[in-house]
Amino acid sequence: MYLIVFFSFFISIFGHVHEEDVLPALLAERIAGLVAAIILLAVCSLFLLVYFIVHSINNRAIDNTERIVWVLIFIFAGMIGFPVYWYMRIWKTPLPSV
Repeated sequence: MYLIVFFSFFISIFGHVHEEDVLPALLAERIAGLVAAIILLAVCSLFLLVYFIVHSINNRAIDNTERIVWVLIFIFAGMIGFPVYWYMRIWKTPLPSV
């Protein structure tokens, strides 16, 4: 998402490089969109970090050592660790039988 906003920012700026009177307003508008995308992604990343840490701590299927390892992975390699944990511990978990 960020890369799309980032590259569209430069494409739109380079398209209006000869229009000097429009460039400052367009630049301010595009930077505001870029900052909004950064804030949205930061909030989503923080939400995912909290969710996965809480889920790994409350997951009774894993032992204490593995919990600590997962929390460290989430802190230091969050965007890589989130899908790995989701695949290994949430998606592949069998449903309890009734």
